[in-house]
Amino acid sequence: MLEAGRHRHGRPVAGLQERASAKLAEVDAKIADLTTIRTALATAVEAGCDDLTVCASSACCPIPFTDLAEENRHAGPCC
Repeated sequence: MLEAGRHRHGRPVAGLQERASAKLAEVDAKIADLTTIRTALATAVEAGCDDLTVCASSACCPIPFTDLAEENRHAGPCC
């Protein structure tokens, strides 16, 4: 970002604020996605899940993405 501001012999680069704001929004979205993934993985580790496919199809699976496997749920032992 600093290098972009030095182009054109020290003159300001038009649109830098707009591009920086867009990139910041992109980074924030990636951080939010990674935080969601981290939370799901930590929950799986904490629950002792050894097979996410089996766990996700269990009614008592603690993983947040279990809604995706709603029709595959069955009663049975947890993870």
